[in-house]
Amino acid sequence: MANKPWGLAQFDLDPFNLTDMCVECEKENVDSLLFDCSIKFNWDDPNAQQSCSCENHWQWDGITQAKGPTNNYSTDYLICKDDKAELFQFKFVDVFDLHNFSLSLTHMNFPTPTIANMFSQPNITLSLMNKSDTSMTYSSACGCPIRANITGMTI
Repeated sequence: MANKPWGLAQFDLDPFNLTDMCVECEKENVDSLLFDCSIKFNWDDPNAQQSCSCENHWQWDGITQAKGPTNNYSTDYLICKDDKAELFQFKFVDVFDLHNFSLSLTHMNFPTPTIANMFSQPNITLSLMNKSDTSMTYSSACGCPIRANITGMTI
């Protein structure tokens, strides 16, 4: 068996593209203890030519960074799209603030004969768009896509 360079085993994968990302938090009035927050974004995987929309909701007191009763963002994977051919899911890894957090993204693609699962863990920085005593909105700057580099893959 001839020796082959390791370069043949490497993949050249395009990053996931996350677009229209927005984090919004609102509460009914200034006396309400918790904001109702949501994250929304579109997710495109150019390697599989598949895409989906993602959304999640949680409650937050506007101060607490650690996960708990006053900041109950999910650390479990949340499904964006699940059909017989695709599974897109994400979860929060670290939430330092509404404009500074990291996600874990995984896209499983099930075409026969192989099943590919690609992973990414991007750090996200969003821009403040609006802030008042009862609401705050952050979104991706200039409407530009957030490029999430693929950091792992299983086949």
